[in-house]
Amino acid sequence: MVQIASTESKSRITSHEVIGSSKPARDRNVLLLSSVPPSSKYTGALMLHSMCRALPADKLSCFAVLTPGLDSEIHPEWKEIPYMHRQKPSESQLRHLPLHLGVIESFIKEQATAKFATEKIAKELISFAESTGAETIWCTLEGQTMIRLALALQKRLALPMVAQVWDPPGWWLRDNNVDKFSRKKVLSDFAEVLSNSKTTTAAASWAMAEQYTKDYGCNAIPVIPGLPQNWAYQPCTGLNDSTTLTIGFAGQLYSSEEWNCLMQALESTGWMIEGRHVEVRALGRIFGINATGERNIRFYGWRSQQETIEILSGCDVLYCPYWFSPRFETESRLSFPSKLTSYLAAGRPVLFHGPTYASPSRFLQDNNAALQCNNLDQKSVIEALKTFVSDASLYRDLAANGAAAFHRHLTEERTQAQFLKAIGYENAQRA
Repeated sequence: MVQIASTESKSRITSHEVIGSSKPARDRNVLLLSSVPPSSKYTGALMLHSMCRALPADKLSCFAVLTPGLDSEIHPEWKEIPYMHRQKPSESQLRHLPLHLGVIESFIKEQATAKFATEKIAKELISFAESTGAETIWCTLEGQTMIRLALALQKRLALPMVAQVWDPPGWWLRDNNVDKFSRKKVLSDFAEVLSNSKTTTAAASWAMAEQYTKDYGCNAIPVIPGLPQNWAYQPCTGLNDSTTLTIGFAGQLYSSEEWNCLMQALESTGWMIEGRHVEVRALGRIFGINATGERNIRFYGWRSQQETIEILSGCDVLYCPYWFSPRFETESRLSFPSKLTSYLAAGRPVLFHGPTYASPSRFLQDNNAALQCNNLDQKSVIEALKTFVSDASLYRDLAANGAAAFHRHLTEERTQAQFLKAIGYENAQRA
């Protein structure tokens, strides 16, 4: 379970020595602090694995504070690095008391978790960081535990930090029913981490980098998860055949309102578009779908990234829903769906179904890389699907523009270059 470099093999350092060191950034030891180790089992773990491969292998260590239910196994490529994992305390606040008493219950639980469980992990983490000679911290800020640990590292070690933000923290706190007082404190801690002068923020989108620079005065660099260039397919030039219309969807189904709009729209036409039978091909671990009528959906379950792209490349249209709800406006504005990278690599045109202010909407608009439906009107969804069938020139152009956007912005090579820029390893070569 644990591979820890001894204090004899790697010298301990003080924050004064780090701040005053003239050692080039590319020679510094990097400690990855995350909710999952780099591996091939989960989306986030795959992203971390890709970015780890940009670093010199002998400069990397990992401390994983595992989200309950996730596997602790690290990718075989990293089996030799110093690695420790601990279980993350529960971040979901199930309330047993009503109304205001439930708020108090949540607050007490959060305070107890922060003071005891998280503090215990923090002490082990700091000891691990010192024993491995960590000189730069790379931390994924997702959930209150990781935010608290990042702040503890900043205060006690004063090391340079790269704060990786996949999503704004408010969503996680709301989804886990954290009380408003604890939410306020966690968001304050989040702001303190990002605004620290020694912190660089690796933002999930261009919009997030822009907003966080404005909000926190931090150095924010967009680091959008990419895929290897050689996985990409050539852009298609037309529909697969004259009798069917296949719609592909991959990843987590978090935009349920938008998905249900698509399903109801297809039901209203009897799953027929312009004389073509419609089939939806869905890839992902879990799909909670309520059906009031017959639905022509083929489930593929979870597949590897490369196999996912292969299956998507055989579809006619790739569906990317994103939140319209005001409740998720911040997330919609600042996050970026990893499925979109896979879609554009597949060489098929995209139907984006979400608000115009959404980060992916802005990206697709700038690159003329998708047909967009920016409302929840079922008729608008149907009209968009009809356009894919009736306008062959637009279909071909969207596929070509999407492929170009992938190669320009969303390759693994581009991601790694941006990550190295954030961490100060711009000229590093992997050992």
